[in-house]
Amino acid sequence: MGTGAIRGGRARDGGGGDQGREIDGVGWGRSEEGDRWEEVAIMEAGEPEEEGIDGIGKTIRVEFRIDDLKAIGMKIIKKCDGLPLAIKIIGALLSTRPQNESEWDSILNHHQWSLDGLPDELDHQLYLSYRDLSPQVKLCFLYCSNFPEGAIIVRDIVVGMWVSEGFIHAPDQLVSHEELEVAARYYDELIRRNLLQPIANAHETRDQCTMHNVVHSFAQFMTREETSLVFQDGNGFNTINSYQRLRRLAIWPTVSVPEWSTLSQQGTLRTLIILSRITFKPNDSLTCFPNLRVLHISCEGSDRFLNSLCQLKHLRYLHLEHNDISRLPDDIGKMKFLQHIKLVNCKKLCHLPESIVNLVHLRTLCLDGSSLNVLPKRIYELTNLRSLPAPFPVHMDGDQCNLEELAPLSNLRDLRIEGLEKLRASSFAEKAMIGRKGNLRYLELNCNRSRPVEQNQQATKEVFDALCPPAEASLENLVMSRYFGKRLPNWMWGQASEALERLKYLKLDVPYCTQLPDGLCRLPRLLSMVIVSAPAITHVGPEFQGSSMLVAGDAAANSAGFPRLKNLELNWLCRWEKWEWNGEEHSEAALSMPVLERLVIKECTKLSYLPPGLANSNRLALRELKLHNLTNLISVDDFPSVVELDLFRCRELKRISGLPRLQRIRIVRCPNLKMMQGVPALGSMKLWDISMVTLPEYLRQCVNLWHLRLDCKKELYDSLVRGSSEWGKISHIQNLILDYYPKFDEDQ
Repeated sequence: MGTGAIRGGRARDGGGGDQGREIDGVGWGRSEEGDRWEEVAIMEAGEPEEEGIDGIGKTIRVEFRIDDLKAIGMKIIKKCDGLPLAIKIIGALLSTRPQNESEWDSILNHHQWSLDGLPDELDHQLYLSYRDLSPQVKLCFLYCSNFPEGAIIVRDIVVGMWVSEGFIHAPDQLVSHEELEVAARYYDELIRRNLLQPIANAHETRDQCTMHNVVHSFAQFMTREETSLVFQDGNGFNTINSYQRLRRLAIWPTVSVPEWSTLSQQGTLRTLIILSRITFKPNDSLTCFPNLRVLHISCEGSDRFLNSLCQLKHLRYLHLEHNDISRLPDDIGKMKFLQHIKLVNCKKLCHLPESIVNLVHLRTLCLDGSSLNVLPKRIYELTNLRSLPAPFPVHMDGDQCNLEELAPLSNLRDLRIEGLEKLRASSFAEKAMIGRKGNLRYLELNCNRSRPVEQNQQATKEVFDALCPPAEASLENLVMSRYFGKRLPNWMWGQASEALERLKYLKLDVPYCTQLPDGLCRLPRLLSMVIVSAPAITHVGPEFQGSSMLVAGDAAANSAGFPRLKNLELNWLCRWEKWEWNGEEHSEAALSMPVLERLVIKECTKLSYLPPGLANSNRLALRELKLHNLTNLISVDDFPSVVELDLFRCRELKRISGLPRLQRIRIVRCPNLKMMQGVPALGSMKLWDISMVTLPEYLRQCVNLWHLRLDCKKELYDSLVRGSSEWGKISHIQNLILDYYPKFDEDQ
């Protein structure tokens, strides 16, 4: 084999490495960024420091036109030792200051660059950023040390904990239930400061983050007297110091099993997180923690705590997960300070006590994964609720419908309703008064039945018409699942779509709709749209992407259709044959979806072409294109900015051309692909086709290809020897990974 060639000789293995796992909504996985900053440095030693100054420039969004300012920046880079994380953190700090020499000098010459007593010298950059935080944000940052390195820190979970701990003090003019908004802003500030890092699949929503291991070590050091994190890692099991008077204790999965008697000595705790097995004795209870504000338990045997739960007079946050509780205490209504109840995957839980309606400060009631299908009567008395059980089940009792219980809950931010096919008329839906809930951020509307009754389809459409969000709402996320109507609700069409003006994320499962609405293209803030299923659609016209607005002289013609859409996914439009989107848009200003970055089309088996309005020379933002099971697609042409192309089972695909920036491609079961031209930047390819008899000729055309991962049948694999005709097609590729399948099924 040539240089860099690696041969296999096996069926494909199942993948390798620890991918991490999620526990109780707080992900548990090891950081892949290395153990110290040195291991994540992306600048080679000896590279010019201009790279670092560019990094600071990008962080604070300025150009260095003033030589003196740039000179100061270069000195700051030297103090960061050229380490990317340090540069990002200091850059974020500089972004909060006026962009002038005196401010930058104050950072450069700050005495804390040489502060003694920190674990090692690399943490001084962190300390500079840390001391610049407000006292409340400092507390929130340090609280994140309760989660192990690499754990996923979920926004909705941690901000509730911050509020319950008393870290958040809303301004006097704000009512108490807005403390969560303040906490969410603190979460965003930690992201801006690069102290929290959004995970890859949550960059848009920023609702899930991790903490770099260096930042995590710093936070642990700063709060070492008050917080203990117990977990099993490569260095063994770290234990609790019984002489410490801790305020926060988190026990994550361990090999050794802690004893409750050890934990119970920490009577000063305000936060207790248990995600591990614990050894109990018969009389163990929660009464030893009279100061507890936050309790998060996921372990067997936790039902023993129910009898003592109501003794926690100061408890604000209760989260029980994956345990065997079947009930809550009947007198839970006495816990007057309780603000958040989350009972997740408690499958034996089938009812709630009536006294729960006495928790007047309750903001969150989450019952995901329980067996509960009826809520207590008078749930409407919990007027401070921001989030209802997921989902809220619709019930009809003669002429009465429980949706009217939603009417007084004007503070709801998160609402999911299930079973809407049960409503026989729109008048029942109107009783929910969705149109008066101006605080809604997330709305999910679901039907349950897998197949609708024909005569109910129009009724379903009218019911959804009556669930229109208010025009003044801050609705950001809308989900519709198993919608039975043949036409989407009126408030998604034309100017009526103004009710969705603030919408950012849209997900539609519309198996009976025959047309996509023309109002979505008008939404000025929409970032992501996912169509999960729409098998009845055969044609998508220009009105969908907004092209018709330009022709019709509509008032919206001054702006492009989908002006901020970055992610578009179209799945299971299995009868879709025609996509009308002409290429007459010659100016970038008129281009529909001008900032689209990612396009995914799957299971659209009758679509044979991608329209010229999509493949446009002005479309400069699109970087990722995924085409899966487009079995009639003939070619992929003229995408000037696409960097990554993923092709899966496009059996009739013959040509790829005009992708000048394409760097990475994956081709799976595309047996008729013969031509690949206009891809000068292509460097990496994964080719998987176990029906291939010979290698495709287009491999010769990819002259700059340096990496190829090939999976093929064994006969072809055996023919790849130096000097053979097949070897000549790949001899120019530096890095080869070759593998074969001993047996295969043509239809798999």
